[in-house]
Amino acid sequence: MYELNPSQEAQHTAVRAASEFSDYLKGLARARRAAPGEDLISALAQIEELTEDELVGTCVLLLNAGHEATVNVTGNGWWSLFRNPSELVRLREDLSLLPTAVEELMRYDTPLQMFERWVLEDIEVGGVSIPKGVEIALLFGSANRDPEVFDRPDTLDVGRADNPHISFGAGIHFCLGAPLARIELVESFGALLRRAPDIALVEEPEWNPGYIIRGLRSLDVSCG
Repeated sequence: MYELNPSQEAQHTAVRAASEFSDYLKGLARARRAAPGEDLISALAQIEELTEDELVGTCVLLLNAGHEATVNVTGNGWWSLFRNPSELVRLREDLSLLPTAVEELMRYDTPLQMFERWVLEDIEVGGVSIPKGVEIALLFGSANRDPEVFDRPDTLDVGRADNPHISFGAGIHFCLGAPLARIELVESFGALLRRAPDIALVEEPEWNPGYIIRGLRSLDVSCG
């Protein structure tokens, strides 16, 4: 549904799935409220100030934002490392670089290439007047390769220290799950580098269609 001009069938399927999932979560929350366990929904269901719709929205945000982007950073990131073998070797030899490597992989091949925002007041950007009320497209992937911001923007550098990428957004729209995503990515890349030090690409991957969410269909690798 993020992509341009989704078909009527895709729209109807998405609306139906969203409605069914919302009903499922509401039923689950009611059950957990009556008999709480040690899970997240049980904890949310005990918060009296949280409405049912807010609980559903929180769960959907955690599930969707915490899955799609992280999956694509992982796939895109490994593909970037395979295409830059010297950087992969460098990372294998010094795992202390994992935090900066994760930031660089998000910058180098951004999983969410574009996002849309509404203009709340008349502004001017680069000599172009943008009136209040219009919708604009922000090209995160382009901004993350801005030569005025990044030294050697088209070069993958797993040790890049000065890396103000905007893959998580900015301002009040900055990703709520950024701290968790960073932990997940450092741990997952680190685990694979430790447990499968000889991981190698089997064949060049294919990309999923679309230009907003950027991700691979799959990434086939071998170990040993």
